[in-house]
Amino acid sequence: YFEPTDMAELANLSAVENATATLTEAASSPALSSGLLLAYAAMLIMALIPIVVGSFSSVKRALQGEFLGENSMTQKDATMFPLQASAALLGLYVLFKYLGPEYVNMLLSAYFLCIGMLSISQSLKPFLVPFLPASFTENPYKLSVARLLGKEETKDSWSQLIDKADVVCLALALPLGMWYLATKHWLANNIFGLSFSVNGISMLALGNFKIACLLLGGLFIYDIFWVFGTDVMVTVAKNFDAPIKVVFPKDLLENGLAASKHAMLGLGDIVIPGVVIALLLRFDHSLKLNSNVYFLSTFVAYIVGLVTTIVVMHTFQAAQPALLYLVPACLLTPLALSAVRGETSKLLAFSDSEPLDSTVVAIKKEEKSD
Repeated sequence: YFEPTDMAELANLSAVENATATLTEAASSPALSSGLLLAYAAMLIMALIPIVVGSFSSVKRALQGEFLGENSMTQKDATMFPLQASAALLGLYVLFKYLGPEYVNMLLSAYFLCIGMLSISQSLKPFLVPFLPASFTENPYKLSVARLLGKEETKDSWSQLIDKADVVCLALALPLGMWYLATKHWLANNIFGLSFSVNGISMLALGNFKIACLLLGGLFIYDIFWVFGTDVMVTVAKNFDAPIKVVFPKDLLENGLAASKHAMLGLGDIVIPGVVIALLLRFDHSLKLNSNVYFLSTFVAYIVGLVTTIVVMHTFQAAQPALLYLVPACLLTPLALSAVRGETSKLLAFSDSEPLDSTVVAIKKEEKSD
């Protein structure tokens, strides 16, 4: 969702990936200044980088068997997702209207600060581990909510393995979090936003293309309804203040790093299409043709859809539901390509529940037997 006024981005509280709105602050007239053109170009680049990095990271995770079994989204999850996002949106609308944005944003800032630092530490770890002693990744501690509450662990209990390298990465992320909390500087905001996007795209498995169609179809209706049908989306977006967007100053050329007039791009319009594009890259890998044709084609279609959204928003100076353009681009492109190549049945049959590497099967069976 694009809005040519000064407002913050909207996201679902449950996760950064739930955000489905895109916002940008445009000029007061349709004329393109050099600063605004630079801002739009920066928005586009910051949307593309997480999709590329997150997609190839998701392939590595798939090769390690991380998306097998219950780790992928189900048809029920995809059906409920737009309803849950709508409930969260309405909940925020009521809170902002009756409690006041200052109190709600205090809670949201604390929440996103915590998950933001965890996301940054997760992003830092692969680069930092080679420079740390081997002992820093040995004998990890199992952090379990059930254990902390003095209860018996079950298979549904949340737990996380934490080693010394995680602690070091978290310590390095802490100053960044404090910087953002104290200044809300756009550079700190972007570091959080890009980290959220990369981790979201790399970790979220849609299961199969049919689930992807169900999810994006529901969010397509969700985005259009809440942007055009009511004032709820805009009201919440005007009051929401959290690092669930990437921003770039329109007046950077005039004011440098102290610039304050920003164009904004919501993470939802990066992550939601991004997980579909990542799924298509894993499909390309499963075909074993040494070609990423589905990934590349849909990636180009995403660029066209996002540019179209910006052009329409800027031309008509009116809010636009970005998924109105991105969903057809990301779904119709691979379907048309598969029809031309005679691979539609393969595309629809592909599933993350089947390992990309056959050796993963033996490893997973051995882990279960242990």
